[in-house]
Amino acid sequence: MTSTARRWIIGRGLLGRAVSRSRADTPFAVDVSWDDPERAIRELTAGAEAFLRVPGPVEIYWCAGKGVTSTPRESLFAEVALFGAFLDVLARSPLATADRLVLFLASSVGGAYGGAAEPPHRESTPPASASAYGDAKLAMEALAAERGAEQGWRTVIGRLTNLYGPGQDLTKKQGLISTLVDSAITMQPAIIYVSLDTLRDYIFEDDAAAVVSAAASRARLLPAGATVVKIVGTGRAVSVGAILGELRRLRRRSGFSLLGQGPATGQALDLRVRSEVWTDLDALVATTLPEGLDRVLRARLAMLGRP
Repeated sequence: MTSTARRWIIGRGLLGRAVSRSRADTPFAVDVSWDDPERAIRELTAGAEAFLRVPGPVEIYWCAGKGVTSTPRESLFAEVALFGAFLDVLARSPLATADRLVLFLASSVGGAYGGAAEPPHRESTPPASASAYGDAKLAMEALAAERGAEQGWRTVIGRLTNLYGPGQDLTKKQGLISTLVDSAITMQPAIIYVSLDTLRDYIFEDDAAAVVSAAASRARLLPAGATVVKIVGTGRAVSVGAILGELRRLRRRSGFSLLGQGPATGQALDLRVRSEVWTDLDALVATTLPEGLDRVLRARLAMLGRP
């Protein structure tokens, strides 16, 4: 589905950059001082005033967040508070009207279903957090749905599976595929805190962005104030061991890997998912795992080859 809506993508991580690339237009952008919450909300407020000043349909994508499963609870809920403050900014603006605005929130399959039983999990599966990370993601989902219902905005909550791609930030200590790729290339140890049998659904960054973008466009057909939760993934889970095997095949040699002895906090053994919402959009997921791994490998080799 095509869209002529003006876009503001908040967050310039792996997903945010991919969503920016998903359409030909240049999205609205502002610099945000994420390490200073008070300054960040001032910058987001000024951004909202400038963004909403232009008439016509608008889409706001909240793809921000540095939290991972090992992040302290206090830091995670500081992100929740900032998101809530941003929603307050939108609610106070007379330009953020129900007939204009679609809000997308990037959430997490691991956060939502980390404590759920009997996979594969679907959108109808009752959420069950297993960590502070999951608590924070579900709190943000609740804020988005509640404020959307109050203000009449259409809201899409995307519960993403494990996102990967050449743009993964290795300093965040997340992204199993990027970590293993780095180990396979540099022959340095990769510490893994989960079992090799751990099942995850891995989706390539541009495939995820295509589904997210299409879902935001489709949301305009929803009744005012409606919220849709959509699982964004491939529907095909693989084990950590299978990824190691594929990397060995691609590199024709074994990288070093170590099984960590620490606890895998909030990490479920089996996080298979199967979407039952807007399932036709799942056809936009086209990158196979071997193709995706090869792209990440090539990008990492190219980066290491630069002066």
